[in-house]
Amino acid sequence: MELQNRSDRSTFTLLLQVVLRPFKPRLVTLKNKFPAGSPRLTFDKIKKRVSVVEWQHQKSAIWLYDITPSHQAHDTPPEKKMHMYYFAGGGWQGPPSGDHWKLCAEFARKVPGLTVTIVSPPLAPNSPAASTFPMLRELYDSILESTDERIIFAGDSSGGNLALCLVLDGLERTGGHAASAKPAAVLAISPAVDLRPMEEMNDLSSRRDPLLTVASHNDEARMWAHEVDPASPWLSPVLADLTGLARAGIRVIGLTGSYDILTTSALQFRDACVASGVEGAWLQWERQMHCFPLVFSYRFAEAVVAKDWLIAQIKTL
Repeated sequence: MELQNRSDRSTFTLLLQVVLRPFKPRLVTLKNKFPAGSPRLTFDKIKKRVSVVEWQHQKSAIWLYDITPSHQAHDTPPEKKMHMYYFAGGGWQGPPSGDHWKLCAEFARKVPGLTVTIVSPPLAPNSPAASTFPMLRELYDSILESTDERIIFAGDSSGGNLALCLVLDGLERTGGHAASAKPAAVLAISPAVDLRPMEEMNDLSSRRDPLLTVASHNDEARMWAHEVDPASPWLSPVLADLTGLARAGIRVIGLTGSYDILTTSALQFRDACVASGVEGAWLQWERQMHCFPLVFSYRFAEAVVAKDWLIAQIKTL
């Protein structure tokens, strides 16, 4: 795995972090609870930039949103077709934000031959892991059985957790047999990889994190896991056997920032991938916050560079 580190930070990014910090975790805390089942989404903010097709997967009853570029986006036919299934973060409780839609639209526009599908999984607390994950398994299996495209499962924060867990669970269920269909890669931005209760932290990442608190993360993880042991590998991928990723040739693309309470465990996951022989790339950026590529559309320099790094990694698949 190719490991990269950066530590630069612009003045505008510093100011953003200073402004956000007094409001944590209210900016990422949802007041409304969604009913059981996959919620339908709205996507008005990106309709002028890309094409969005809404459809419902019949077996799982999960709503899906296919994002493709306009016909003018790429002048020549792509050499290969890829399909990314993206799970947006939101503490396992919230739908994609406008920034999630913009990032996925950017992926679709900038990577030739790529379709990005935003997945709308059932949300906690009314649809916790025990009821939602079987539906996601149905979707996962159906995707891999019915296409010859190169498949990428991707997500940020809790969505990164779902992407990693689905791929690892799929390998566990199939035994990693060579004949079994597999994704080409899994992409995770600031993923939650350990759902066990986190102890209060006094280190720099906790004090400087502009968005998350230990208490808020523990509460979100508890509602998602519900009655399931959070140490189960299909909930906490840092505790899973990662050698199957290496054997299957599934690449892992990861991106984290040091001003994020989830990064310590995410880097443990990264290091376990390296020890297991997993191929891919991981960018660790010091002094950056949780899911910082999502603010690229506001022209924060590091977010734009990180977004472009992700696009470059996707193009290599």
